[in-house]
Amino acid sequence: MITIRSSKAISEVALISLDVTLKTPRDVYSISSEGPLVDSGSPVGNGVFGAISWPVSRFRVAEELLLEQQMFLPHDGSTVALSWALRGNTAIAAQLLVRPFFAGCGPRSYRDTGFQFDSEDNGGRLTWLPNVRGPKVFADTNSQYHDEPVRLFDCFCEQAAPSGSAEDLITPGHFEFQLGSRPSVLIFSTEACETSKRAQHIGVFLAELMQENSAAKGGFFVAENVGIQSQRLIAA
Repeated sequence: MITIRSSKAISEVALISLDVTLKTPRDVYSISSEGPLVDSGSPVGNGVFGAISWPVSRFRVAEELLLEQQMFLPHDGSTVALSWALRGNTAIAAQLLVRPFFAGCGPRSYRDTGFQFDSEDNGGRLTWLPNVRGPKVFADTNSQYHDEPVRLFDCFCEQAAPSGSAEDLITPGHFEFQLGSRPSVLIFSTEACETSKRAQHIGVFLAELMQENSAAKGGFFVAENVGIQSQRLIAA
């Protein structure tokens, strides 16, 4: 389980963790973090885009094959942008399954029916309504999405429990990626975010992905020991 942020200081709907599983013809792995990746005490930057964490991790999956993971995490919770790509021998079949967990989704009044699990395809993006007052949660991705609503107390994701209470932690479904050298992208945002700020965040992230993808096609191969130390790949 990758913990993005602690739910203790959350008053609104927020993505707090991800269950990420990598499947190859020979093995199954999960990616985990030792603690929250968003740490307000040690931001990467505090300028025009505000405080941002941008961990990049590269995991050796097989001989001459790396999995590169990038996570773009503004500390104000305005967006969470993620990408995964293979580096090296990309002929190996690899599938990535990603399940997001949201906190702050509990009913807020007797009129509130709680999280609306059925995703809505809104102009090519997925939309959920965590509670009757919103804000809506959006997901933009180049993956396949499957509705599979689960509340924490109905599933076996005990690792997610420290990130939020069982009554308040919800996962609406999972995303499936067929990995290759082309980045697989997943971006979460909320209706409450300022549009211009969100556009700036996402623009910076996607522009960097395009530049790095061009470098990879030109024969660039990253070193195994580059990446954030608080994440690891574990055989499931």
